[in-house]
Amino acid sequence: MKRTTSAERWLGLLVLLMTFWSTASLAAQSHTFSLRVLDNLSGVGGAAVVNGINDAGEAVGSASGGSSSCANGCAVIWRDGMPTMLGPVSGAIESGAYSINDAGQIAGIFSTGPSIGEPIYQAVIWNNGMPTLLPSPGPQYIETIAASINNSGQVAGSALTAFGGEPVAVVWNGLTPTILGTTPGCYYGAASGINNGGLVVGTLYCSYGLETSLPVFWRGTTATRLPVHPTAGNVIASTAAVNDLELIVGMSDDAANPDDAPFEATAWANGVVTNLRPFPKIQGYSSATAVNNHGIIVGEASFDALVDHAALWSPIGTAPQDLNQLISPAVAKLYVLTGATGINDSCTIVANGYDKKTLAHEAFMLKLIDPASCANGLVVQKTEN
Repeated sequence: MKRTTSAERWLGLLVLLMTFWSTASLAAQSHTFSLRVLDNLSGVGGAAVVNGINDAGEAVGSASGGSSSCANGCAVIWRDGMPTMLGPVSGAIESGAYSINDAGQIAGIFSTGPSIGEPIYQAVIWNNGMPTLLPSPGPQYIETIAASINNSGQVAGSALTAFGGEPVAVVWNGLTPTILGTTPGCYYGAASGINNGGLVVGTLYCSYGLETSLPVFWRGTTATRLPVHPTAGNVIASTAAVNDLELIVGMSDDAANPDDAPFEATAWANGVVTNLRPFPKIQGYSSATAVNNHGIIVGEASFDALVDHAALWSPIGTAPQDLNQLISPAVAKLYVLTGATGINDSCTIVANGYDKKTLAHEAFMLKLIDPASCANGLVVQKTEN
């Protein structure tokens, strides 16, 4: 006798669908970010490296490999995960993009060839994909590096004397370079970041019996040293980035605390230094490389057995979270994220890592599953194994 009515069949289907939706919902909630591999240039192979991202989600870096014209590296922009090579500089054998602003202007470097066995790098800015050389601040500086660009098109970086000599911090306004000042006892420096208000951050190299490096910011050309933790030896500290609220991030040592890591990710806010301590009991390493305007910090840390993993701190004072634990477990079985290099104000993160099977170096983009959760003090949900 026929027992299954049409209504019963629909009820059974509904139960199955509800089960599927429930399972899908749990799967979606089991991780915080989706992960996308940023493609390498067609025909290049080798490695892709990502260095920065803007609020439009455009990422920049370099692609290299094989016997192609990009064997030493070609500057690249990724839009929707697809790479486009930036306009080459005539005679360049290598190029790389480090930073992109919201107008799509890109700062980086190129090299036209070796000198006494070493390449000589020159700072460059790409507008609409076309390169313009940023001039040296003086004839004695034969090497320049463009590290960061803000939304006004100001570029922060460095200039070096012959063959890797002592650097000076530089800001370019348009095509006009300005050397930034130092502080007493410090003789040279390097700029690594600039915010939309023109505040520049970087490092001063000083000598107090033994050489030290000190974190610093510049308003105009005036340098102000940032505080560091008391140390039992040399001070080694540097800054990497600054947001529009003047939250500065980087790394420093804290040798006065032997149980801590030799180098720790560090944040400076309102004149207060905070070591972002991931290692209460073991030696290790961490570094903060980028921060967005919500105060969410990314970088890298040795979470286990001194293996570096991409990390996220949110907010200051909380333990770092391993970004490998905030993506789908199935995807985490395929890739390792070794270091995060950028985060925008939508909390989209770019990171570098490798394919577990092939060990090929890959570049990645992480996007929030729930975009509304990007806020000051982002609370992330740990992946269930």
